[in-house]
Amino acid sequence: MAVTGLMISYEAQLLDWANLDLRVTPPATGTAHLDIESLLAKVHETKPDLNPSGITWKADPAMPVTLSVGKEGVFFANPYTGEFLGEGNRPWHDFFHATTDWHRFLTGTGLPKEVGKAITGAACLVFSLLLLSGLYLWFPRQWRWTNVRAVILFNPQLRDRARNWNWHNVFGFWSALPLLCIILTGLIMSYGWANNLLFTLTGSEPPPPRERPADGGQRKTRGSRENGPAGPLPSLTGVEPLLAQARQKIPDWASLSLRMPLKPGEAFPLMVDRGGRGQVHLRSMLNLDVAQGKLLPSPDDLLQQNLGRRLRLYARFLHTGELFGLIGQTVAALSALAAIMLVWTGFALAWRRFFPRRDHTVPTPRNGTS
Repeated sequence: MAVTGLMISYEAQLLDWANLDLRVTPPATGTAHLDIESLLAKVHETKPDLNPSGITWKADPAMPVTLSVGKEGVFFANPYTGEFLGEGNRPWHDFFHATTDWHRFLTGTGLPKEVGKAITGAACLVFSLLLLSGLYLWFPRQWRWTNVRAVILFNPQLRDRARNWNWHNVFGFWSALPLLCIILTGLIMSYGWANNLLFTLTGSEPPPPRERPADGGQRKTRGSRENGPAGPLPSLTGVEPLLAQARQKIPDWASLSLRMPLKPGEAFPLMVDRGGRGQVHLRSMLNLDVAQGKLLPSPDDLLQQNLGRRLRLYARFLHTGELFGLIGQTVAALSALAAIMLVWTGFALAWRRFFPRRDHTVPTPRNGTS
């Protein structure tokens, strides 16, 4: 889990890098994006069966428009000409999708998703016990600088068991707090009781349990690759003026993500991000009510949620570090690397304890903890 967590730490940045060839050259100053109806009309000239369930515009004038088709399909288009740019770097997208599924469900092992999720949840729970007990064992009995230095700083002169002991303590000390955040948020996402406990502690009503789909756990997604193209688009007349109002209302927007309504006549949900993907505190949710020609506040907006729901959303992106942008992602990546080192040095120490070398013995460093 630490290895896969490390591999997906910079997913958003690496996907942007992998799709550098999709960047467009903005036309002369003053030329605006195509309106939404003209954009999709141009795309349909090349891809007539592409009916997106979501459309995302970026404030960066060189970034293409993203057309999301359900959960799996992602396509791109030139926002100025409507030229269809294809799927982008599909191997990279598939790599991150597969790695995320392995991290969460052990997908690819042949295990049912429910079993894989139970195993990863149990591993997270056991890791929390190891971390807390490790912190207890880490505390020096005598707080002299020589003792503390031995468990917070690397000693390049040590070898074999002494080096493993030193590395295990140092990596554990400096990564303990971020790892604890990653573990606790992982437990909230893994177990219903942990999720409900978060709501209970905040005095909020827990959400009702999700109903299992009748197809044996395979939740169908509108427009996903397995289910073919999405259904017909709703009328987009009147959407463009409301998008313009949203840009004026939140001038420092970084991206606009419009979703198609589930039923005809419903408002169009719009997510306005002023930061990165996981910075939910910089996100506003609006409803584009075409019938009234108004921007309406959305009940899904963070400020409209109770404290339990807000913390639950924070937990999702605190787990990956994205809540704090690139710095948070880097801390999460280094924590995952530290977890890998904890596993390696922990096994090495256990191996040397149960299978000691007979030719020579390396003395155990003493810092007052043994």
